[in-house]
Amino acid sequence: MLNRQKTLLYLLRIADRPVLKTELTKWSFLLRHDFASQGGSAFYDFVPYRFGPFSFCLYQEAGKLENQGFIATVGTGKSQAWQLTDHADFKAPDRTTAGDAQAIVQKFGKQRLSSLIDYVYDRYPKYTYNSEIKKLAKQPTADPAVYTAGYEGLSADAFLDMLVQNGIQRLVDVRNNPIARRYGFHKSTLARLTGNLDIEHIHFPELGIVSEKRQDLGGPETRQELFQEYERRTLTEQKDAVAAVAQLAMEKPSVLVCMEAEPCCCHRSHLAKKVAAATNLPVVHLRPN
Repeated sequence: MLNRQKTLLYLLRIADRPVLKTELTKWSFLLRHDFASQGGSAFYDFVPYRFGPFSFCLYQEAGKLENQGFIATVGTGKSQAWQLTDHADFKAPDRTTAGDAQAIVQKFGKQRLSSLIDYVYDRYPKYTYNSEIKKLAKQPTADPAVYTAGYEGLSADAFLDMLVQNGIQRLVDVRNNPIARRYGFHKSTLARLTGNLDIEHIHFPELGIVSEKRQDLGGPETRQELFQEYERRTLTEQKDAVAAVAQLAMEKPSVLVCMEAEPCCCHRSHLAKKVAAATNLPVVHLRPN
């Protein structure tokens, strides 16, 4: 069991009652942002959603915990809550995280959900961009540019939050084979999550590099040879796709997405230069080298 899952279960244990799903999400958000432990190692990240900060990963893992018999859903509709099952057996998180979790429940455990939401909204207005309740801040508007980003080392929520906070309106997936083990980055899942945030998703597999060519890459020289071939062959042969991406970049803030965190290690930086040359737009890497 992951440490963050232990922390989630521990919050339910010390609450000693069914906890509304939105309520537990807000507790987890405050634990991450307001306390020294930040919820422990690799705790959940959050993105602006319908009722403020939300974690797709938290809900996905809570579903797994429910399937494994640790928690159960009670209630219906907006009154749905999670509660520990009678036979839920798990180790508590580390002392610092446990202490912060106890402080969360002590401070907010008896508050009405509306009061909790108001507290979170007032302290973190940038997480109200997509709220159905009230918007206390306006989402940033991205300047015209050819944006790129890699998701390596990020959770799906952290990656999506980066896009939202930078005013990105369209994700252009340039992976040849858009399969990922980490939750949220498989093509169909990524398309669904971006759609939930009103970010358009479009895929250009022809602008990626096939898996066979990316295997057993040696040092920088081997990688550079691969990118030179990519520029010489793929970007030349796929002129229509490059032109389509250029048109998309001109229409609204769009980000070229692949896996690698560093642009210099990914073909997207070479594609971005080609698109920039066609559009006279600057290249902006949301995650610089």
